[in-house]
Amino acid sequence: MGYVSDTPRINVKFINAATEEELFEIKNRTWMDIGQVFSANIASTIIETEMQNKKRGLPRNVMVLAVFELTLEDE
Repeated sequence: MGYVSDTPRINVKFINAATEEELFEIKNRTWMDIGQVFSANIASTIIETEMQNKKRGLPRNVMVLAVFELTLEDE
């Protein structure tokens, strides 16, 4: 018995830390390139670019989460 993933892909979610609202998501990252979005400079650029098309202002605090699903596999 153990946990397995259906895909090697990892999604990165940007969340408004004050409201826990999902702002946007970057899909299909790999374990090799996921670290690129976790630097403050790159994350800042991504947030500003993604949020400029939305009618609200920039959130004060943003959580950046790596998300992938694991399923318990019965043996």
